[in-house]
Amino acid sequence: MKFKKFINFITQKKFLIHYGIALSVIILVLSVTFLSLRISTHHGQTLSVPDFSGMKIKQSREIANAKNLRIEVIDSVYNGAGKRGTIIDQNPPPDIKVKENRRIFVTIKSVLPKIIKMPNFISTTLVQAKADIETYGLRIGKLSYEPSIFDNVVLKQKYKNADIEPGTEIPQGADIELILGKSHDLGNTVTPDIYGLTLEEAELEAADFMLNIGTVLYDQTVKTHDDSIAAKVIRQRPKPNIVYEPGEQIDIWLSLHSDSLNIK
Repeated sequence: MKFKKFINFITQKKFLIHYGIALSVIILVLSVTFLSLRISTHHGQTLSVPDFSGMKIKQSREIANAKNLRIEVIDSVYNGAGKRGTIIDQNPPPDIKVKENRRIFVTIKSVLPKIIKMPNFISTTLVQAKADIETYGLRIGKLSYEPSIFDNVVLKQKYKNADIEPGTEIPQGADIELILGKSHDLGNTVTPDIYGLTLEEAELEAADFMLNIGTVLYDQTVKTHDDSIAAKVIRQRPKPNIVYEPGEQIDIWLSLHSDSLNIK
């Protein structure tokens, strides 16, 4: 009887030893696994996104690699502020906290404009043509009028003073001149208030009133191409709300000094 109890004791002891060993192995494996995951995912580790604006792609990638980040170019634009061949926009923006190995999406200012196929604006209204021109990354150029029974419908489209056929290759950002219809019933328009607008904004606003931007003059504050993009209208001639014929021009003066908006 005592021998049987001894055997049972030995058996239970071996079981507990094996159970303890198995439990220790499981705990060790789980600990190593969690530690590996923590290291591979850099759990809890964040860093600030650098400001890549103004950098060329090669330079930005060198800085990004040093911080275990990745640069990915998602777009390029020809117009706008910034030096050609450099980054002009990024997402996430600078100083945002991200984990390592995060992709930083950037837009660069291209050295050469994209080439697109000329759309067909003929037979569309001025409102629709203006919206489409913006959609294609083109700019609305001079508006001219010819006699027609259809008011403000595109009769011809031109590029550099010559007719341009749909499908013709053209640089994105090009000015497209529209020849519009004008009947006896079209009447007159009035000059819009374009004070405080950039040149591009003023061109779009003038087009809404069937008018053109004529002479563009900059003051001494505008010294670079980027300055000319950021400058705003401080004076216009004629002044706002003057009755005008469609297709006429508004001359404007631009400055970087917003406090100069006092000439009305």
